Amino acid sequence: MLGTNMTYLNIRSTQAMTSIHTQLGKLSTHSVPARLHGDYQAARSGLGATQPKISMDSYQSRHAYGYTNNTDFARENYQKGMQGVAEGRSHHTQNAWDFIDNAAKPGRNVIADQAMQGVRQQFMKQRYLELQSIPDVEITVTPAEITGRSDPGHVTLSIDTEPFAQSDYEPGSVDTELTQEGDVRQWVSYGHYDILA
Repeated sequence: MLGTNMTYLNIRSTQAMTSIHTQLGKLSTHSVPARLHGDYQAARSGLGATQPKISMDSYQSRHAYGYTNNTDFARENYQKGMQGVAEGRSHHTQNAWDFIDNAAKPGRNVIADQAMQGVRQQFMKQRYLELQSIPDVEITVTPAEITGRSDPGHVTLSIDTEPFAQSDYEPGSVDTELTQEGDVRQWVSYGHYDILA
């Protein structure tokens, strides 16, 4: 039977522990999708039509029936007036020379002679009836016209591409870590007492 006061040698050893973390390298490649750009504008007619126009000038036709505007009335009466002035001046001049040449002659009554001559001229004056055709109404037609300009629109398309694929590379790595150090511990036990070295 062992004594209760025996001496014991106690040994406790701890192994060193390491952890290793590895990460594999990564290589990824991918192509760049093509980029499509475009511009579109729809065609538009942009065309229109003007209204046809009809203009009528009936003045010459109405003038033949007696209607006269102020301009023509003034011009025609001016011409008649100037002609009457010229005729009156010539008539009075002839009568004056008749008085000068014949008033003193015996047996002549120049005033009576001139009055009778005026009456005879009125009776012998020839009357004229003027016939003229009635001018047609002038009608001017302006046809409708197409105006504006059509726009054919446009479509443009462009494609952007990359000649090479894109690649991403992550190198691998190895990490080591000492998680527990190695250790050897010894102590002596004497009976119920531990005596640490």
